[in-house]
Amino acid sequence: MKIESIMMIAFIGGLGLAVWKLYYFFPTKRLADDDTTPESVELLERIMIESYHEGISHSELYTAMQAHSDFDPEHFWRFNENRLRHLIEHYRFKNPDFRL
Repeated sequence: MKIESIMMIAFIGGLGLAVWKLYYFFPTKRLADDDTTPESVELLERIMIESYHEGISHSELYTAMQAHSDFDPEHFWRFNENRLRHLIEHYRFKNPDFRL
């Protein structure tokens, strides 16, 4: 066997090993507290609409959403006012007549 063939086999074997290791490195299932799933975003939007009333500020809406009975602080532990602003913008894309 020539040295080029041995080197090619070693290269392909090493490449296969590297791809296999990368496959197991990246997560393949959802985390239990992932609040970016479509279901979680839909729940947050519903809570936002139910907590909204005319003349409310962002910080008041944030506090009202956290006090809502359907808001799970363990699931939405990353929820903050910046995430609320992103949620409002996301909701405005779907409903352009919504103003806050």
